[in-house]
Amino acid sequence: MEYIFESPDGGKTITRRPFNGDISEREVIKEPTAAEIADTLAEELVYKYDDSIIKLAFKKIMNH
Repeated sequence: MEYIFESPDGGKTITRRPFNGDISEREVIKEPTAAEIADTLAEELVYKYDDSIIKLAFKKIMNH
């Protein structure tokens, strides 16, 4: 069987589905590691929010 391989996040997650298959047939064959997830979340935090929000988030993490 031939497959189409897709990665919506630059290779961290890889899915496949049969060629000409419906997207509902997609299966995950590689999931991101915890470190990759943390990197992505950290990048989003830095680029989306100002320093005051980042400091608040850090305080919450440290008190958790």
